[in-house]
Amino acid sequence: MILDNDKTANSTADDAKTDDAKINSLTVEKINPQISANNKSEAGKVQYTMDLQSFLPYVMYRFGAKMAQAGHKLPALLQATGVAIGEREWRIISVLGAYGGLTNGQLAEILVTDAATVTRGVKVLKGLDFVDTRNSKRDRRRIMIYLTQAGADFHDLITPKRIETGELIDSCFTYQEKEQLFHLFNKLDRHLKHMENELDDEWE
Repeated sequence: MILDNDKTANSTADDAKTDDAKINSLTVEKINPQISANNKSEAGKVQYTMDLQSFLPYVMYRFGAKMAQAGHKLPALLQATGVAIGEREWRIISVLGAYGGLTNGQLAEILVTDAATVTRGVKVLKGLDFVDTRNSKRDRRRIMIYLTQAGADFHDLITPKRIETGELIDSCFTYQEKEQLFHLFNKLDRHLKHMENELDDEWE
């Protein structure tokens, strides 16, 4: 008799849970009729469409992603050296190899990143003895970052493959086409700087 009572109690509890579930399902459907019983939402409809093939930021992003996968891939080149270094640190090395010693701010501007990111990268490179720093004689707050010989050797280990990749990518252009392409890139760069200055709200 006790067992029968337990079964009845359990059955009643299960029925109550089922009823609660049905009530919750009905409530959800009333609140949001787009959600059906199987929790699948209806496809939404956008009000504004974008032609991504002519949207320059997307086009440039896509070309950047494709070029990163072309030729000698940078992650594979870095990994093959056996040195614990990432793409962030390599970009700093490549810029210092191209320009010579630079300040933290100059590196950040060239790499189009923030100073904190450069600082973290430089810290890693100093730990590897790939870069070192010098203080300005006129302003002790200004610090120049430069490649050590070990850093220069690492730069020369990777750079020939990067140059080869660049040549493979732009081999589809004639000399005149390449000149025109970089002319347009420079024009776009000047325009973006102008836009940035117009939107800068630092000054009253």
